[in-house]
Amino acid sequence: MKYYSLILLLVFLFGMSGQSVAKETGLLQLIQEQYQNIRSFSGHFIQTSHRANTETGPRKAEGRVSYKRPGKMRWLYEAPEEQLLVTNGETLWLFDPLLENVTIQKLEKLTDGTALSFLLGLGDLRSDFLRREISQILLENVDGLIVELEPKKTSANLAFIQLEVHPETYDLQKIALMDQQGNSRTITLESMQYNLALKDDIFEFKVTPEMEVIEDRKQ
Repeated sequence: MKYYSLILLLVFLFGMSGQSVAKETGLLQLIQEQYQNIRSFSGHFIQTSHRANTETGPRKAEGRVSYKRPGKMRWLYEAPEEQLLVTNGETLWLFDPLLENVTIQKLEKLTDGTALSFLLGLGDLRSDFLRREISQILLENVDGLIVELEPKKTSANLAFIQLEVHPETYDLQKIALMDQQGNSRTITLESMQYNLALKDDIFEFKVTPEMEVIEDRKQ
């Protein structure tokens, strides 16, 4: 189940009362410009997943996230069990230490017009998404501005995303993703440090002989 959870994050990223709903004209441009001005960041993340049509409660995972422009990102899941999702801007590796397997994909196949494209500093919110009214409450304990975005390209995996940004700096604080089946996932960013001198090698992955390699060869 934990591997399925991490796969769902990969799918989501690619592929109102009590809330501070943002009304500012040009907000997407301000969010985009602020994110583009960040050279790197590192911090803690908490991921909460809700599955539709089930009595199972929300599932939580957490760990460390690091980003370096352009296109490098590392998600190290530390709890409930360790897993790693990392890209150097060209290749993406999804590693499960328990199963001792690694899934390898070319990043260019996954980023066009997706939430991941924005997070990697490769996409543009205004080009890839349409802003719309808040349709439902996904984000809780909000202290920032909320914006809801619908992908311009129809996707079976992503219905819309919500972003929470700081009301003054426009730094990203939370991102929520809803799929077409009503399943949602929220990622909260905490204790963020910006413009760090991160080494490129933390965004690489070395495949060792004992690992099972799963390569996505779809064009």
